[in-house]
Amino acid sequence: MNFNLAHGELVSFLQSSESMRKTASGSLKAGLIAGGGALAGGMALGPLGAMIGGIVGSVLGYIKGDPYDGAVNAVTDLPATQRDALLTEVSEILITAGAIANTLHLEGNFLSSLEQFANQPAVRDKVWNAVVRGVAQN
Repeated sequence: MNFNLAHGELVSFLQSSESMRKTASGSLKAGLIAGGGALAGGMALGPLGAMIGGIVGSVLGYIKGDPYDGAVNAVTDLPATQRDALLTEVSEILITAGAIANTLHLEGNFLSSLEQFANQPAVRDKVWNAVVRGVAQN
């Protein structure tokens, strides 16, 4: 597999994929802010306060969400060995989902496979988890 080509296509996909952006920003920061709001509200006013705090926290999380570019930069800055391991893992996820293994190395095929199979929530989640693990190891 041409790892440089696949890496460029993976980064391009992460930058342009709306579903990956939603997964990154919605799941992490907004979830933490909403959870913090629910905890604070619950501590102050009990179950009703937890509900109100969760709603207020969710609105604040939506407003204060971090831009996605941080994750893309983190993937771009991975050392070559970790980047290659990440691309191998993502390729295996795509192959399991139905991508044709011997065509992933061709220009544009890695990206088109990502676009095709990441529409499936299970595949999108596996790809996202692989990226998170890859970045966390750095």
